[in-house]
Amino acid sequence: MKAGKSISVLLISLGVASVLPSCGKQNEQTEEQAIRGLRTYTVSAKAESRVRRFPSILQPADLSVLSFEIAGQLKAIDLQAGQRVQLGDVLAEIDPRSLQTQVEQAGASVQQAEAQVTNAEADFQRKQELLRKGFTTQAIYDQSKANQLTAQAQLDQARRQLELANHNLDRSKLLAPFAGTIANVEIKSFAQVAAGQSIVTLYSDDRFEMSFLAPAATFQSLRIGQEVEVKVADLPDLSLRGEISELGSKAEQVSAFPVVVRLENNVPGLNPGMSVEVALEEPLIGGGRGFLLPLSALVPEGGNDLQGTGTVFLYDRSSSTVKKTQITVGGIRDNYLVVTHGISAGDVVASAGVSYLADNQKVKPLSLQE
Repeated sequence: MKAGKSISVLLISLGVASVLPSCGKQNEQTEEQAIRGLRTYTVSAKAESRVRRFPSILQPADLSVLSFEIAGQLKAIDLQAGQRVQLGDVLAEIDPRSLQTQVEQAGASVQQAEAQVTNAEADFQRKQELLRKGFTTQAIYDQSKANQLTAQAQLDQARRQLELANHNLDRSKLLAPFAGTIANVEIKSFAQVAAGQSIVTLYSDDRFEMSFLAPAATFQSLRIGQEVEVKVADLPDLSLRGEISELGSKAEQVSAFPVVVRLENNVPGLNPGMSVEVALEEPLIGGGRGFLLPLSALVPEGGNDLQGTGTVFLYDRSSSTVKKTQITVGGIRDNYLVVTHGISAGDVVASAGVSYLADNQKVKPLSLQE
């Protein structure tokens, strides 16, 4: 019995001894697995300005709804939407026959008035000579003078009517005020039109405009002629340069002022109505300069502000841990934060998975991204 009991104790002791080393190895593996792999970014690039982006729509710089200044019946119209025209081209024409008749009638009235003036002046000269010789009365003389003045006034009026008739005849043709493209034709051939009635919508396609509202702080830093970057949504690989052409002096919304950017159409494929984004450079909040940091480095917690303060994790090489650090953000530039305070050149910052990190947590950098 004693021998059997001793063998049992020995087997139990050997079993415990074999289990203890195994537990130690498992604890070591668990500890190694707890050290999180970390993607990092090494701080180096600097920036002296931030970029604000504003969505807008590409619009023609010149858009005009054309109409006649006179009424009349149209001749045949041969225009189509999308048709290109040149400066001075005849777009539409009112039948000139009635207008030509008005010119002829006005011309006849001028000739008649000129004859009346000639007769009135001759009569006045006679009355003036008779009055000097005492062969007529002052009343007859005065009446002759009045007739002369009346005849002259009627001649002046007839000449103005002739000038107006000629002007109306000239206005019977609707001319293109600039080179461009027909956007819409709003009337049919041979229709009767009224003065001021819309006939054709014409837009210039050699340059475009974009308008948007800028907050007061941004607006104050802008100037006429300033170059800006324009990105077209339908042409993402294309970067264009526009120019600020107008700065409104009155806010259209609370502390939001209108800005107009002009863009020369020197790239194929640009069309009115395309969605665009205008990028404006402006000084950093608080001035000075800052370091660029990926947006993914910002810890998603309350109080973060893309143009104020935030939190990032700095990697400490000596302890292989990450430390929570407060930063001051001066703005955004090309999907990067511009950090003005809180980091320095050479600092290593956690650039991914920051929402799963904790202060003083041990980590193992996977790579140093620069």
